[in-house]
Amino acid sequence: MKKTIIHFTVSLFVILISSPGLALEATDINQAIRDKGAHWVAGETSALKLSPEEIRRRLMPIEFKKSGPQDKSYRYSAKTYNLPTKFDWRNVNGHNYITGLRDQGNCGSCWAFATTAILESRILITSHTPDTDLDLSEQAMVSCDDENTGCLGGYPYSAMSYLQTAGIPLETDAPYISGTTGTDGVCTTPMQQNTYRVTGFEDVSISVEAIKNAITQYGPLAAGFTVYTDFLYYESGVYSHVSGVVEGGHMVAIVGYDDEEQAWIIKNSWGPDWGEDGYFRIKSGTNECDIENNVYAIHFAVVPGASFVLSPASADFGTLVLPDQASQTLPFTMTNNGSVPLMNIYSMVTHPSYSVLPITISALESAASADIQVTYTARAGKTPDAGELHVVSDGITRTSSLAAQTNTRPDQPTNLWPSDAIAIPLPGKLFASAFVDADGDAHATSQWIIQNDSGGIVYFGFFDAVNKTSFTVPSGTLQANTTYYWQVIYQDDRGVVSSPSDLTAFTAANPMSGSKGDCFIATAAFGSPMAGQVEILRQLRDRYLLTNHPGQKFVAWYYRNGPVAANYIQGNPLAKTVVRVALYPLIGFSFLLISGYLPFVAVGLLLTVFLCLRFRVSAD
Repeated sequence: MKKTIIHFTVSLFVILISSPGLALEATDINQAIRDKGAHWVAGETSALKLSPEEIRRRLMPIEFKKSGPQDKSYRYSAKTYNLPTKFDWRNVNGHNYITGLRDQGNCGSCWAFATTAILESRILITSHTPDTDLDLSEQAMVSCDDENTGCLGGYPYSAMSYLQTAGIPLETDAPYISGTTGTDGVCTTPMQQNTYRVTGFEDVSISVEAIKNAITQYGPLAAGFTVYTDFLYYESGVYSHVSGVVEGGHMVAIVGYDDEEQAWIIKNSWGPDWGEDGYFRIKSGTNECDIENNVYAIHFAVVPGASFVLSPASADFGTLVLPDQASQTLPFTMTNNGSVPLMNIYSMVTHPSYSVLPITISALESAASADIQVTYTARAGKTPDAGELHVVSDGITRTSSLAAQTNTRPDQPTNLWPSDAIAIPLPGKLFASAFVDADGDAHATSQWIIQNDSGGIVYFGFFDAVNKTSFTVPSGTLQANTTYYWQVIYQDDRGVVSSPSDLTAFTAANPMSGSKGDCFIATAAFGSPMAGQVEILRQLRDRYLLTNHPGQKFVAWYYRNGPVAANYIQGNPLAKTVVRVALYPLIGFSFLLISGYLPFVAVGLLLTVFLCLRFRVSAD
């Protein structure tokens, strides 16, 4: 009865209003566009192929674009920060959350199409099911919503209230016929069963920032606006009114915005052949044609029966570094987007490095949410840990993929030489322990650091891929008879660094005149640090003695006592000759060892001894 009274009142109003004023030409409108500096193109559109009566039927009396008889004491106006400059629900990370273009036909049911369009998108968003053409029944609203007047128009607030209290079924349960018949049709039982509903909605403030924030947070928005004659000629661009009279009211869905173009991106309900493939853009920020006056957002959407969503759909814990971070916990949310409570909810993970809490949830009401925590426990190894979180209830399983890996820091290196505050000749060479990494990572680079006695940095090199376990200090870095402290940091091939080695003291000693400052005795005996015999002994030191603890101890003793002996040998020709003769066996052994011939010589010697003994036994 209530809908009949409203129908009668609106019908009288429609009879009294004038027919659409189409006494315009596209050329005249394009000239007006240029004159007013607008940015759109007019043409002979599909809407102009309709008769004035058919155009009138596609619009509503102007009063309907207003909100209706609701309490306006609260409007959504959340403050916004760092919004993207462009956002379009048709392409969010390569996915489309907008359903197909519809055509309302010869019925002023744009209010039903706009609110159904944003409900369809909200379901795709909350259910994480983009790229799906969900098709809900506009006919159910046209035929059953007693607060509105079917083909004669509807208030956005009343339409939203109907979606909250009653909801609408799939298009297949109640196909749209009013576009052909021009009548509301009869409300039937299938139109009121298995319905998709909203849990709540907001009336968005008249503010560009509030509308943009609502779009990004909730999805497409329903909006009413005033249609002028020139809008019927819209082909492309950012529409703004330039000529013509008021033709009526209309409702559409705002699906995005573009700050650079100062435009709202709108989904219309006049089919795909009108405008920009069924869409249009309209100037934003100036309340063009009252487009920002009455805008509505949907809180959350529920689907019929048992259903739930699990978010996020995937989680990457990144790379945990041991021993700094033994574990990491990330939150997941399970939301019941079905119309019935969920019972006996069970959670599990598929990889032993992950754990989940709580494992069970006894019940979850419709539109309610529950928090689930997944923890990844780090372990030594290079293999990424891929798993899944499974949540099961009422025969429904939802899955989120899990990814993580661990990188253990390389072992702290040890300063091998110099150590124990010994004196070393300039320019100086540093030796550290071998690289050890629990994950089996390779030794990529090292960083060498030298400080003075007061803690000031004397040398701080970049990570070096060449000098990994030994480092020759650049000439001029150290001063003679000065105490220094050194340490080294190792880095693996995945970029993780070790703890620095413990600071070790040493003293830079005066180098011998004309020598390289090492192999003192051999240099004094052979007369030059460049002598081949000296170089062989130097390589024996670097390759073999300094790579083990006994050898390091010997070298440290040698550098403490060698300079005194070298001074004596240098001034005594007979001592030089004796030392040379004494050193040649060591030099020969060192040459064979360094060149790799020693094993062959050893085998030859053993073979010779064996043959000599054999022949001696035979002779006896």
